[in-house]
Amino acid sequence: MNFNDIRGQSLALEKIQTDIREENLSGAYLFTGPQGVGKKMAAISLAKALNCKQNSINGCERCSSCIKIEKMIHPNLRIVNPEGNYIKIEQIRRLKADSSLKIYEGRKKVWIIDEAEKLTQEAANSLLKTLEEPPPHLVIILITHIPRLLPPTIISRCRIIHFSPLRDEDISEILKKQKNIKAEFIPIVSQLARGSMSEALKLIEEESILKERERAFNLLQRGKALAKEAFTLSERWSTQKNSDIETLLNIVLFFLRDILLLKMGNDVSIINKDKEGKLLKMKEDFSLSHLCKAIETVEKSKFLLHANLSAQLILETMWMRIFYPEYNLING
Repeated sequence: MNFNDIRGQSLALEKIQTDIREENLSGAYLFTGPQGVGKKMAAISLAKALNCKQNSINGCERCSSCIKIEKMIHPNLRIVNPEGNYIKIEQIRRLKADSSLKIYEGRKKVWIIDEAEKLTQEAANSLLKTLEEPPPHLVIILITHIPRLLPPTIISRCRIIHFSPLRDEDISEILKKQKNIKAEFIPIVSQLARGSMSEALKLIEEESILKERERAFNLLQRGKALAKEAFTLSERWSTQKNSDIETLLNIVLFFLRDILLLKMGNDVSIINKDKEGKLLKMKEDFSLSHLCKAIETVEKSKFLLHANLSAQLILETMWMRIFYPEYNLING
């Protein structure tokens, strides 16, 4: 694994590789961006490039140094993850003790501090002292998807590299190499992943979301006949994390979008390809006005989720508005 294996991050990687090429490395970097888009892979690839015996800007993947870093056994590489819910001061102290040791192999020591937003105040203060005067043989890489939780004093001493959400096309290409996903599920998983490869893999591995997708489709397909079941479904969904509820709402949204496209006769590829035959029949059950109102309702429900309102009430009301658009169940 090296920089060449990271998809969808050309701007971020170009900045990193320019620093290597021009020998203009910062003593500390902050890699920010959504979860599951290649930040940690880029950090490990940087460690390879800085220690590669062939001086390859990507890491040659063949020398003993690159192989050791790939196996996470190189003496110059230290990766810190939270112990429990936090990164503790003892972990930073161990890093600092190690940094004082002489380098016997390679050129640079690299610390990778993953989920850096979980540094305790004491750990952050201890790290700050090293960031203020980093040793010339050390590169520190902090990784986070929530930079606002880091102390401003930490951020100000780092060179910031922004990583973007992955395009659906990038996620699809990676998923095609997976053996445990059916081809017809790739478009829907790519869309639901919201730019995160780790989210896409979670959707495949857990399967629970895809099972709920079947239940949501059944509700939309049979409509008012299953209206009572919408309350059971809403109660179950409401126990999930907000991010998972949003994924479930996107599932409903994508079904409605596909029906709308099929009804309008647009020559556009639908997301739910495995349901195309049934969706073609369902388009006769919805008017354009009904579909537009239903899509607006789901979008509004996603917004209300972040307003500290009852998730169960939001979901129940959403389903009732989809089934009974003639009634104004939510003011406005």
